[in-house]
Amino acid sequence: MQKLVLLGLFILVACSSIPSRQDGIEEEKKLIEISDLYAAGHDQLEAALMNQPALGKMLDSNLAATLLITLTIEYEDGEKERIQQSGSFISNGEYILTAGHGFFVDSGKLIDLEAQTISRQKLALNVVALRNSKNDYSKQDWAILQPVNPRRTKSLAIVPTRYSGKDAYILGFPGSMGLNDSNRIVHALEVDEGAVYPLAVICERSLTRPGILTPKVGAIPVRGMSGAPVLSEEGQLIGLFSSISRTRNVAGWQYIFHMSDLPFKTLDSLSSIALE
Repeated sequence: MQKLVLLGLFILVACSSIPSRQDGIEEEKKLIEISDLYAAGHDQLEAALMNQPALGKMLDSNLAATLLITLTIEYEDGEKERIQQSGSFISNGEYILTAGHGFFVDSGKLIDLEAQTISRQKLALNVVALRNSKNDYSKQDWAILQPVNPRRTKSLAIVPTRYSGKDAYILGFPGSMGLNDSNRIVHALEVDEGAVYPLAVICERSLTRPGILTPKVGAIPVRGMSGAPVLSEEGQLIGLFSSISRTRNVAGWQYIFHMSDLPFKTLDSLSSIALE
């Protein structure tokens, strides 16, 4: 069975941030409970992939291009905060693409930035370009990062054409969690050996609003999914996970995902500079 079949540890979890400590409840215990919730959805995704072997193969082939990114922010009072989000290699590993909103912090400054690959290799990063804006036609929520020591590696293909498929697919690390070699949900930064693979969400695209995705099979992402790559059926990068909200229709309340456009012009300019 393909590795992605083992990524089906999802259910619809109605939360959008990492749970905070509560009186009488230890953080480790709460993490275990969340893992159990994700594990309960394994049969659902496994059944879907059994009937769609090409989908499993596509997602499986793109796991190595997905990363967990950590920003360390220091505030004026000296307090530090670590922010985790997802990202992906592009341009054969020359650059990394992720969400930009985490970099815009009031009264704080970025003091450290690194990524972790699925093999748990740590990469120091520099910021190349940032954008976080929205208008009636598009959402620009992206950051282009560059490894201090770039290396050629698996990356996602970006094709600047409009995607017309019905479904889209997200790979990322919700709550900084992923799947280890023993097929268990773990915190990606607390694994001592082996690999940690991203989790997947299958979504339905809005035909009238291409930047809106409705989850079908998978988890409502908690903090850590921002910047996760959104893929087409062919495995091409078509957007970035930006944010989550709720909407109401005839069936009641449902969660929807907001997708950021890709920075085609900025990436083209970087490619031109590299060729000079």
